[in-house]
Amino acid sequence: MITRMRPISLVAPRHRLTAALGYLGRLAIGIPASSAAWVLLLLVLPSCKPKALQTLLAPSQALGTVLAEESLRLAGTKKQIALITHDASWGPASKAEEALKGALEKRGATVMIAKAANLGNPMLSGQPGLKAADFFEALEKSAGAGAVISLVGPPLLAEGDDARLGSNHPPVLVVATASLGDKMGVHTDPVQLARLLDARVIQLAIIDGGDPSAKPAAKADPTRELFAQNYRILCRPD
Repeated sequence: MITRMRPISLVAPRHRLTAALGYLGRLAIGIPASSAAWVLLLLVLPSCKPKALQTLLAPSQALGTVLAEESLRLAGTKKQIALITHDASWGPASKAEEALKGALEKRGATVMIAKAANLGNPMLSGQPGLKAADFFEALEKSAGAGAVISLVGPPLLAEGDDARLGSNHPPVLVVATASLGDKMGVHTDPVQLARLLDARVIQLAIIDGGDPSAKPAAKADPTRELFAQNYRILCRPD
């Protein structure tokens, strides 16, 4: 059983645009829809005026801030957060990663890169993702951390890999969104995330889209409101 925390509104138009671009791109050049969407979107971004560009990137900045808050909540008294991110083949750090690091440091936490993973080529067929070996390596390196954040989706575990995990690893948070602002994310089937949550491989996941049935908070928080317009948190009930 999983629960949703603080989603409040419908999926933002940005996601509908991404989906439409992905469909058209796949028809046009025969590559995966998510990859085609970002090829086309990256062609559009340089032509945006500064204000329009900031509007496009604002949700990813809210994502980084909320992710920092949630990771520190799960970390408890420990103030070191370990990150799993993409390697240099995907370019420099995304805007979401930059916002996350800034928010963690602002709250007195230290950040370590546990793994810069090779996710595969998003322009080729097949789903890019976090290999099981890279995931387990990252957990070994971050044994003393308060939490581990994967900005590159959940680990691609084979049957039986769950047993290798043990129960003493830090809480694992996963970002499984189509976008990290100016970078392609690793979108994931929510059913797969639910299985990982139920198996306690991960403790929290962030996916695209709000929940129209949720009620807004009594005290408005602009960052949380923007986050909730674009993303949804999945976790196991306590």
